[in-house]
Amino acid sequence: MFAPATSPPGSVFIPSSRLGRERLRTFRVLAAARLLMACMLLGWLVVLPLLQLPAHGSAAPSVGLGFWLALAYLVQAAWSLWWSLRHADGLAWQVLVAIAADLLAFTALQFTAGYPVREFSLIYALPVLAAGIYGTLSLTLFVAAVVTLILLGNAAWALLGSGVESDQRLVNAALVGIAYFAVAVLTWQLSQRLARQEARASASESMARRQMALNQRVIEAQHDGVMVVDRQMVLEALNPAAQQLLDLPWSDAMTARWAAGRKALRDLPVAKVVRQEIERMAIDGEKTLESQVRTPAGRRLLLRLTTLEDLPGGVGYLIVLQDLREIDARIQQEKLAAMGRLVASVAHEIRNPLGAIAQANQLAGEFSGDAAQLQRLHHLIGQNVERINRTVEDVLELGRAAPRETSWWVCAPLLRELHAEFGGDTPGRLGLFIQDDTAQIRFDALHLRRVLVNLLSNARRYASNQPQAIEIRQLGTQRVREIHVANDGPLIDPELRAQLFEPFRTTSTRGVGLGLYISHELCLRNGARLLYRTEQEGTPQARGIFVVQLAAEPGA
Repeated sequence: MFAPATSPPGSVFIPSSRLGRERLRTFRVLAAARLLMACMLLGWLVVLPLLQLPAHGSAAPSVGLGFWLALAYLVQAAWSLWWSLRHADGLAWQVLVAIAADLLAFTALQFTAGYPVREFSLIYALPVLAAGIYGTLSLTLFVAAVVTLILLGNAAWALLGSGVESDQRLVNAALVGIAYFAVAVLTWQLSQRLARQEARASASESMARRQMALNQRVIEAQHDGVMVVDRQMVLEALNPAAQQLLDLPWSDAMTARWAAGRKALRDLPVAKVVRQEIERMAIDGEKTLESQVRTPAGRRLLLRLTTLEDLPGGVGYLIVLQDLREIDARIQQEKLAAMGRLVASVAHEIRNPLGAIAQANQLAGEFSGDAAQLQRLHHLIGQNVERINRTVEDVLELGRAAPRETSWWVCAPLLRELHAEFGGDTPGRLGLFIQDDTAQIRFDALHLRRVLVNLLSNARRYASNQPQAIEIRQLGTQRVREIHVANDGPLIDPELRAQLFEPFRTTSTRGVGLGLYISHELCLRNGARLLYRTEQEGTPQARGIFVVQLAAEPGA
């Protein structure tokens, strides 16, 4: 389907690279010129004798052999033109037959017409040009040589007949023959260059058609709606998903493919919301835009606009449409799947301590007389009850409401409070760095404290007792940009970092694996992100850093 068009089969004298569609049209023009030349020759052979009548009343000249030769050449030229118009195959043989017919006809007329032969010197241009345009260099030089020999032979025949201007005819024939050689070589060179350009153009056209077809297939296979419009809001591309999301009639969509009667968005009431967003983006001078719109049919869409610059023909706009109902359904499905995993994990976490409690309760009946054994069993039951209670509290934390509406507040006092709380047992172990004491943050205070307490608890568990082994850093002036909690403990393995914030992922026997997950969720609820970074990895000074990255405020 996408293969380049192959040339017709050639011959040893006519290469296939010279037989493309353009060369067929050129040959038809050449065939028409041959027919015109045949008509002129026939007319010349009829009119010239009449002009040379010696006196009034003389007998009309008889029809000579030249007339019949010209008539035969006229019939052959007409047949060649008709055949080229009706048949596109066999072009190589049509060219060879035309060259041979021209040489034979012109030579026969030159020797049999019975008139001065200098008028025949220029009509050999047709076979020479045909050989240069279509043939190989050997065929081109061969035809030029044949023409030269014909002209020289005619001049030599005149010289043997002791004509008045025989010497001059011989010189003229030689000069015309040299000129034919020059014309033949020049025509062949130009034809070579044209053949190469046609080959490159054919390859480029084939690649362009293939690329356009692939692009169309990719666009049509997209589940999201894709549209492209130009600066005048005229549709240039549209896939079935966009047509369905906008409830756009296919008759209007298909007119975008035609130069006449192309539809603009302003002419389509169903695409009014798209046009308004494009105009708003152009007025604001933005390159991209994302917004939620509602179509006249009540469909809620997520609209993404991108300006396409440096396009041939001017600026365009790429429009991507997504159905918000599908997005919401996909998010809900993901939430249900996460909830299922969470419930399964909670059941697994609760089952183990419940088993220990049941076993301890059974043993308590057997060792009712041993106070020390009962004390150990009561302690075991208390530990497992505490473990279950901690798991339930962590799960309840996930289900609590979104953060309260908060205003900007200064974060530095909270960091100093946590520094005093976690750094009191080992002075100097916990360092604190605040870039700006007056920097403010928009984050639920209770949520931020819970996040930092989780991070500092983990850091104190794994860090060494060296000075500054744990460090809290507040970065940002006027607005808090990031809060770092770093420690010099072992780095988290790279293969575990991708699962770091998933629930119940822990390497500690004293935790249930919900601390980092809850911290991550609390950051997301407050428009922030919780990240894990490393610095100087692979060296003894390597440190792992948990980063609370705050969202940038508009215009900051």
